[in-house]
Amino acid sequence: MTDAEKQALTIYEQICATSADRPFSGHTLDQMLRDIAKWKAANPALRAIEQASPEVHLAFLDQSFEWFKAETKERGFRTMATLYDATLFALQAAPKPLPTQIVAGLIPKLREDAWTRYYFPFTQFLSVLTRDQVTDEIRKELRKLHLQYAPSPTGKIDKRELETRNLIGELMRVDGEKPLDPGRGPWSQIAFHEIAAKDDITRAGWEALLDHCRALEQAVPSNKWNKRSHELTTALGAEEVRGILQRWLALGPTPGQPPEARSPIEDSAYQKGVVWCLSLSCDARAAVAIADFGIACLRKVRMLGAVSQKVGFACVQALGAMPCSEAVAQLSRLRGKIKYSVARRLIEKSLRQAAERAGMTIDELEDSCVDRFGLDLEGKTNVAIGDALATVRLNPAGRVTIAWHNADGKLLKSAPAHIRKAFAKEVKAVAVLAKELEQACSAQRFRLESSFASPRSMPLGHWLHHFVEHPLLGLLGRRVIWVFRNKDGWECSGLWSNEQGTVHDSAGVPVDLSLAQTVGLWHPLSSDTAELQRWRDRVFTLPVFQPFRQAFREFYQITDEERKAPMHSNRFAGILMRQHQLSNLCRARGWDYRLMGTGFDGFNVPSKSLPQWNMHAEFYVDLPSDRDPRLDDSALAEQSGSGINLFVGSDQVRFYRDRCEIPLDEVPAIVYSEVMRDVDLFTSVCAIGEDETWSDQGDRGTGVLSPRFNLEGPSGILALRTAILARVLPHTRIADCCRIEKSWLEVRGQLGTYRIQLVWESTMLVVDPKPRWLNIPRALLDAVPLDLAAIPIDLDYRTETILRKAHVLADDGKIDSPDLVRQLMPR
Repeated sequence: MTDAEKQALTIYEQICATSADRPFSGHTLDQMLRDIAKWKAANPALRAIEQASPEVHLAFLDQSFEWFKAETKERGFRTMATLYDATLFALQAAPKPLPTQIVAGLIPKLREDAWTRYYFPFTQFLSVLTRDQVTDEIRKELRKLHLQYAPSPTGKIDKRELETRNLIGELMRVDGEKPLDPGRGPWSQIAFHEIAAKDDITRAGWEALLDHCRALEQAVPSNKWNKRSHELTTALGAEEVRGILQRWLALGPTPGQPPEARSPIEDSAYQKGVVWCLSLSCDARAAVAIADFGIACLRKVRMLGAVSQKVGFACVQALGAMPCSEAVAQLSRLRGKIKYSVARRLIEKSLRQAAERAGMTIDELEDSCVDRFGLDLEGKTNVAIGDALATVRLNPAGRVTIAWHNADGKLLKSAPAHIRKAFAKEVKAVAVLAKELEQACSAQRFRLESSFASPRSMPLGHWLHHFVEHPLLGLLGRRVIWVFRNKDGWECSGLWSNEQGTVHDSAGVPVDLSLAQTVGLWHPLSSDTAELQRWRDRVFTLPVFQPFRQAFREFYQITDEERKAPMHSNRFAGILMRQHQLSNLCRARGWDYRLMGTGFDGFNVPSKSLPQWNMHAEFYVDLPSDRDPRLDDSALAEQSGSGINLFVGSDQVRFYRDRCEIPLDEVPAIVYSEVMRDVDLFTSVCAIGEDETWSDQGDRGTGVLSPRFNLEGPSGILALRTAILARVLPHTRIADCCRIEKSWLEVRGQLGTYRIQLVWESTMLVVDPKPRWLNIPRALLDAVPLDLAAIPIDLDYRTETILRKAHVLADDGKIDSPDLVRQLMPR
């Protein structure tokens, strides 16, 4: 540390030590300002910064961000106000231009931490900079900052923020760079630039169409607006208009902009109208283009929200209004991809309206609208282009491959050069087909798995047509287990056999489908232990690569321990989790949850709606620092730049019907199991460790307390892990080192013997006189080369972690992690 840095640090320490008596109130504003001015004139720290050398001023500026960050965390507003005064003086007194090193160091930090930037004299800092000292790297950071100060989607912006935005815009401007035309953003600029090259009459027609699009203000256009759209597109040529609009949507809402950019109002006003205009064509390709654009618009930008929420919602509503099957298929796809709760409700509403128009249920409508993509029953389609042939194949894992063959049938690595040159459009269409097929498969797999929590029964004929004979749905339906029933009480579970072309039960005996009337998805809870074991053996030995875990699906049942506090479960309570990761997983699994921080939004509860049961589930999470004020100064109270706490602690799971809480025993078994399966996923994937400060709050502080969940865990999960590992371990290189014993996997390494708990994956080194618990770094586990492609089981997170731990410990002589080596050293 240089002498200047030492002096700057001393001044900061003086600020902290002398700011406690800084005035912050008065009978009048003038009196308060006079008192503050008098206090500042006498403050030794401020006098020291005024008398310091230029080198100290620069050193103070260089370190100021970290000091501001520390004070925002400590909430020392008096100290922060004095620090602001000192930093402002240093900015004014420091030699100009400021050194590039200081500018380049401060700007990225200020961009990433909006919370600290709010208290920093940021506008004054920008005002002392000049364009001459802005390097390419600094300009890159300024452009990202400029996006953070963009107007709201409605075009509103605070006067102070506008001043800051203009300063940033001037600094990042490059001489000779062409500015956008007034009233246009990057997207609309491209559109108007394209039509400017057309002849006068055509250009006038396109300008009229775009002005008409921009004039749309309602959420849903009127019949008059639709009629005018039809007239304008017909005059220009409906097919040509459709192609051009699709190409413009393919640009995305923010073409040429950084990922942090949101669509400005100058663009979103045009984009909304273009989406609705294109939806009038009722064309399959138009539906795909609108859906792709909607996904891009509803992508979340950190600290800002959606790229363009208004246009994204318009895409959903436009698809719901399109009377074509592809639009329904795209809505199903959006439901699996988009996580915004408002957007998801809008998607459900659009699907419901489309189903009512067709006189079907939503499920029946979605089944009937799944595209066949030209596939055969093996999941492949051939596309001839010139003298070459492209084979597009959907594999059991849901991935799409493209194989090219020349005229002689020889397999090629890619499309021949002469084909790419002569048929560029057709070659691109093959790639688009592969992308759409993979997306459709993913959406249908998600939809089918979601029916576990919302059981569905369908007529046998509907099942045969859509889930056996359909080339896409059939690839999923023929690999899952179904339950066949009739009104007389007959019931049998079965799996389709491609070889025999019929359904077989768990023992391999053909099922007489003439007895069946309805079909539903099979769940492990619907069978006894013997049948469940037979299904697992059959799926593993055939083998059948199921599209999602079914035969080996985790299931959870209410335990005697949970019945001691009948209104809630502590099964997964007391675990510290990464909040942002939890939020992402909640959205992916259909739960509603908003990030929260200490001091605001402090009581958000992940909740899952179960409309078919007229129920919802809640998984309580707490900010550790809110629960225990002593943790305010610990790492558990750490926040992101936007004030969001990084960690939360897990707590109770509760169920509600008609908004009234119900006992666990009244929750349908399959609902309880599927909800707990999600919570298990959250607490295992997001976990950083055990919450040692956790204590049961009973009925959130007033009811009966229940004990924490037993480490040995429920027998169902234990039996499942045992069954999976017993089948998987023989196919690994560490099979001879491992043995399953009761609730543990025992691993014999070169340096010792280890035990991994099968329910919670806790790991111990077996030593006398007392076993030693181990914490294996995640980086070590992720580095294990685990290849189980030949195993027809999709391992859950905890089982895969157990297997990775076993690999690490079996080769304990090769462990090079200092942290783990220290844990293994003799004591």
